[in-house]
Amino acid sequence: MDNVTSMEIEKESIVVLYDPKTGHIVHGHHHVTFKDGEHPDQQTLERAAFEHASRINKRLPDKVEILHVDPITIKARTNYKVDIQKRILIEVEK
Repeated sequence: MDNVTSMEIEKESIVVLYDPKTGHIVHGHHHVTFKDGEHPDQQTLERAAFEHASRINKRLPDKVEILHVDPITIKARTNYKVDIQKRILIEVEK
C-alpha cells in the first residue's frame, strides 16, 4: 500500500467559517483529493465544513459566513482573520 506522503495530490480546497461581525475564524476545513480521486463541489465542501465545525465547536456564533480560500495563499504557523469588508484573509499577530 502507498504511503500517503508519496501519493500525488490532484486538488486541495480550504473553506473558512467565520463570524461576519468580527472576522474571527471559527473553523477551517481543508480537503485534499489524491490523483484519480473525485473532488467535492463547493456546496459539498461547505456542508462538510459546517458538519465538522458543529461536532468540534458546540458554541458557534448565531451567524456564520463562508469563505473559500486558495490553499497556496496560506502560510504555515500564521494566524488569520477575515477582513469583513473585502472578504479576504488577513494575517494577525499571534
